[in-house]
Amino acid sequence: MLENYEGLQFSEVKQQICSFCSFSLGKQKILEKLPSFNRLTVEVNNKRLKQAINMAVSYGGMPFGGIYDVSNEVIFASKDGTLNCDELLKIAAQAYGIGQISKYVQNCNCEKKEIEELVNSLTSYQTTATQINKCISAAGELYDNASNYLANVRKKIKSLQKNIAVKYNDYINRNSSLLQEGIVASRNGRNVVLVKNTYKNSVEGLQYGSSASNSATYIEPSAFIGINNELQQALQDERNEIKRILHNLSQLVKNDAPGYLANVETLGLLDSLFASALWAKQKNATVGEISKNDLIIKNARHPLIDSSKVVSNTYRMISPVRIILITGPNTGGKTVSLKIIGLFSLMFLCGLPLCCDEAEIPIFDNIFYDIGDGQSIDDDLSTFSSHISNIARITSKATTKSLVIFDELGSATDPIEGQAIAGAVLDYCRKKQIYVVATTHFAKLKAYGKQYNDIMISSVEFDQEKLKPTYKYKENTIGSSNAIEIAKRYGLNEEIISTAYQMKEQQATEDDKLIEKLQDELNQIRKEQQDVVELKIKLQEKEKELNKRIAKTNAEKEKILEQAQIQSDQIVQQAQTEADEIVEKLKEMQNYDINAVAKLKHQLNQAQEKFSITDDEELISNESIQVNDYVKVKLTNQTGQVISLDKKAAVINCDGVKMKVSLNNLVKTERPIVKVQNTKIKRGFNKSFSIECNLIGMHVEDALDKLDKYLDEALLANVPFVRIIHGVGTGALRNAVWEKLKKTKFVKKFEHGTPAEGSTGATIVYFKEKK
Repeated sequence: MLENYEGLQFSEVKQQICSFCSFSLGKQKILEKLPSFNRLTVEVNNKRLKQAINMAVSYGGMPFGGIYDVSNEVIFASKDGTLNCDELLKIAAQAYGIGQISKYVQNCNCEKKEIEELVNSLTSYQTTATQINKCISAAGELYDNASNYLANVRKKIKSLQKNIAVKYNDYINRNSSLLQEGIVASRNGRNVVLVKNTYKNSVEGLQYGSSASNSATYIEPSAFIGINNELQQALQDERNEIKRILHNLSQLVKNDAPGYLANVETLGLLDSLFASALWAKQKNATVGEISKNDLIIKNARHPLIDSSKVVSNTYRMISPVRIILITGPNTGGKTVSLKIIGLFSLMFLCGLPLCCDEAEIPIFDNIFYDIGDGQSIDDDLSTFSSHISNIARITSKATTKSLVIFDELGSATDPIEGQAIAGAVLDYCRKKQIYVVATTHFAKLKAYGKQYNDIMISSVEFDQEKLKPTYKYKENTIGSSNAIEIAKRYGLNEEIISTAYQMKEQQATEDDKLIEKLQDELNQIRKEQQDVVELKIKLQEKEKELNKRIAKTNAEKEKILEQAQIQSDQIVQQAQTEADEIVEKLKEMQNYDINAVAKLKHQLNQAQEKFSITDDEELISNESIQVNDYVKVKLTNQTGQVISLDKKAAVINCDGVKMKVSLNNLVKTERPIVKVQNTKIKRGFNKSFSIECNLIGMHVEDALDKLDKYLDEALLANVPFVRIIHGVGTGALRNAVWEKLKKTKFVKKFEHGTPAEGSTGATIVYFKEKK
């Protein structure tokens, strides 16, 4: 007999999942789900499920519009049966549905190999679908043009009906005095008129019975019998042609019957997969992984408990542990924990999602359980007899790879004997290395479990202050039944409660008292540990908040520095421009008076001071620059000798012109090499020559032509340096310029400009001095 696993509430979970199915076969597949104990099957089923969940979460559910369970129709057609219009339309719709499913899978950009294999196995049989849709309208009627013969027959029928209507109208007008009503009725498919009984024998024709009032008779006049016969024959011809067309279409279905049935099976599987995926999406469920020996289910939530009330728990059975013994109060959640472990193991082997964060479950060879009282009047079984019957069956079949669930092992009989049986059953299972999860209230069973490292005693927590269960599962703890406390909570008489406490104290053994004491101490330690954990979490949250504040402050600081840098660059650029203008004026002046030079020197000093540091700013060390040292001015690339200096600025001599320059705009350099000239007279600069050449926006070839002419003009103008502006861009123009400069004999050196001079977007070229 196949196990239905009702004790684990498996059917109720499957019913939940069925609500997400799109058609009947998907629901049937879910309801028929049974665990597989084959590793390969479990692996494939869960891999498909994982992909379906990812697709459903990211792209929504798979579309199943146009998909029906047409198994019965296809089987009927395969036996030469003739399908009606609606049945054929359902079969034809499968082609559309498969097309939509294929598009959905193609548009899913995620891992989908196993799902794609299933979809690719589907065959749409588009030719048959097209033929059906060509003959049958969406309303389920054959088109007139389904065949030429049908079109002609229907045309004839319409003509006959029109002719009959005209003749009957004429007949009614001529014989209105004989008729009860001036209408044409139908009896047995024949057109008739309602003649008053007074005149029924006066009218020649066939009589078809009396009216409801018996005051008139339905008569088909003799004049209309022939044309009515002709109409009836035409209608019969139409029915025969329709039957022939439908039979031919049914034969098309018959020819592909095996493929259609295979499609239905695959579509049912896909529907069940995506129903499970949508259920998983709603429940925030996951897919389990195969474990070699250990069972781990993290933050498990029972799927049938309201998500707003359910308490999540983690269950572990890690080697060498093979038996979990759950203790604790009634109504505290022992059975729920028991069922979760059994139910999740079952669902995993069925390829269904699990309501937890993570799960690793072994491939069991069977799952057995004994839950509930099992009492049966018909089978003459008491509660205890039912339990023992189940236990006998389970222990005879369970192996080292089986999972066994026992609820209240040894209950429903004398406590002493029940305790002995429970201990013996556990001992048998332990020696056979069977996976066991059991609940108990027996103190002796708890003491037995503490002796072995392959038995883990756990409990469900009970709040002693509020006298109510918390439903939290605790590993390696022994729980008390708290029966008296729960009885008190439910309003049991105080006198009874007091007597119960006294009797409990008298009956308790030294072992019981010691276990209870140790458990109280352990609970206190656990409470303190929980307090430490909560404190640690609070500290971590404060640390995160502090780090956020620091990050925000740093971001604001970076923004301020960035704005300051932008402003600084603007000042440098302005100072560079003003300095260039002043230097150009000094170079152009060959005959100048001392007052004009003093005025220009004052303007240059003002431009330099715009970029100089203030008293409040950080001073740049001037230890490396001394009087008589040679320095270069960053803004103008001029070289001069230091005449005097203070903490912030230096006075330098540049080719006979004295300038005061901020120290942060000076760099120390080597003494210029002075060459002896053959002539004592040196040509002055060409006043109209510009020391800048702008090549931006030009093609390389045009730019090089312009540069070649410009360098010749610079040589004639006798300028010491020029600035070539080429921009940054891709670097192609700059590279071409530099190649040109390398080949120019009168170029001494060249380098990128300073930030104020355009940085990598410009090149400063220095010429050799003429001999």
